[in-house]
Amino acid sequence: MKRNSKSVLSGKGFYIALTLSVAMVGAACYFAYTQTSEDYTGQVESGFGVAESSQQQDVAKIQTDVTKSTIKTSTSTAFTTMSKLTEETVAKSETEVIALEHDMAEETVKEQSFTLSMPLEGEVLNEYSNGELVKSNTTGAWQTHNGVDIKAEVGDTVTASADGTVSAVENDPLWGVAVTVDHGNGVTTRYCNLNSDVAVQAGQEISSGEQIGAVGQTADIESEEEVHLHFEVVKNGSYANPSDFM
Repeated sequence: MKRNSKSVLSGKGFYIALTLSVAMVGAACYFAYTQTSEDYTGQVESGFGVAESSQQQDVAKIQTDVTKSTIKTSTSTAFTTMSKLTEETVAKSETEVIALEHDMAEETVKEQSFTLSMPLEGEVLNEYSNGELVKSNTTGAWQTHNGVDIKAEVGDTVTASADGTVSAVENDPLWGVAVTVDHGNGVTTRYCNLNSDVAVQAGQEISSGEQIGAVGQTADIESEEEVHLHFEVVKNGSYANPSDFM
């Protein structure tokens, strides 16, 4: 009886041991499967992360390349524009300089070609003083002499020194009866110490050599001088030496 019980227990023990062994093998397989699955998932996720990071780097590189290209293009365009503007400015300046030189040359030619004839023949008693002070025989004062005094006789004919327009006929308190003629180009002539019998009037066109009037003795400021014509030239608003135009 005892032998049978022992046999039965021995048989049950075998099955219990077998069951435990299977259970342990199953647990080991499950653990191995679980661990392998987690490792694979981590690797996959890590691979995705690397791929995503690589894509971001590629995008960043493309953006950087585009920015560099844009800056390079803008710089090149700006440089080209500046160069073009500089060339245009230089060309314009050169054109303006050439035009200015041309105008100045024309003005010089006009000045050089513009001449005056003597309003009457005679000796020059007093020269143009060119701003220097000279002593007046009439007033005794030191003053400038802004014209030339041409010796004459009362009644001698005075003629226009060049073509022009009579701009004024006046009786000046100092210079007596005087006629002013505008010749253009900024040049005017003035004939002083005339008699009252003037042959022209303001606004009249006059030709070179045409009679203006006659020599008189009406200029009180030079009454102590010999009979003469006081003749002045004004260029661009300033007195000039009549001899320079003769």
